[in-house]
Amino acid sequence: MTGDTTEISNAAWDAVVKKDRHYDGKFVYAAITTGIYCRPSCPARNPQRRNALIFLTAAEAERQGYVACLRCHPGSPLTPAEKSIKAALDFIEAHLDQTLTLNTLSQVSGLSPHHLRETFKQIVGLSPKAFCDARRIARFKQFLRAGRSISNACYEVGYGSSRALYERTSKGMGMTPAAYKRGGNRVRIRYTITQSALGPILTANTEHGLCAVLLGEDEDLLLRELKEEFPKADLRNESSPESRAAVQSCQAEDPLLLKLPKSLRGRIFQAKVWSILK
Repeated sequence: MTGDTTEISNAAWDAVVKKDRHYDGKFVYAAITTGIYCRPSCPARNPQRRNALIFLTAAEAERQGYVACLRCHPGSPLTPAEKSIKAALDFIEAHLDQTLTLNTLSQVSGLSPHHLRETFKQIVGLSPKAFCDARRIARFKQFLRAGRSISNACYEVGYGSSRALYERTSKGMGMTPAAYKRGGNRVRIRYTITQSALGPILTANTEHGLCAVLLGEDEDLLLRELKEEFPKADLRNESSPESRAAVQSCQAEDPLLLKLPKSLRGRIFQAKVWSILK
């Protein structure tokens, strides 16, 4: 979009027709026939082009006498669906020590269980369950590194039983919790570092599966972090086309993720890569 009015209008109208959420926040459009203004991604039926006006801000539309749409809430930074998914994400992060069901997240988000699952997957890039699983594994490892016992760490991240723990961690840690707690003693770990939009990402595997997905701003710091996590392991840098492909497939981000704190964006990105490679 440029400063030329015709080009701006054409580009903006194309975004409205496509209901492109990437343009939310860049402008709003108003329907002359109804007196209502909307964000570009509004799910409501579009007016005829000849009956629509484009405004750069919601304030401009309101100064001209237009009223905000009650479906898309164009004056808010987030769409109603985005607010629901953000609420679900925040609840998961704050309640990993509890059993998190789709019904619970449905109540938190205000969406039906089916709608929540589909919308969450569309926006976040993986299901609520897959995101919970990835975050629990990461939190569990964090507790073990802090010196917690396996049993205490197990219950602190909501596994509920040792059986559930070993079922969940068998593919997501690349080793047993006991071996992890020993610093990966004598375990051979192959790692590779791939560049991503959020910075370099390190993925590491043992013969049993994925054991680490680390994201940072510097490759040397990532390697140091891996060595600190597995101080007694045999670390080997090996190229991994599978890891590079997984990272590449996770690069695209929904507009909502671009509005989240970078730390949460990073954890979501790590969870997506982990979910593919585990």
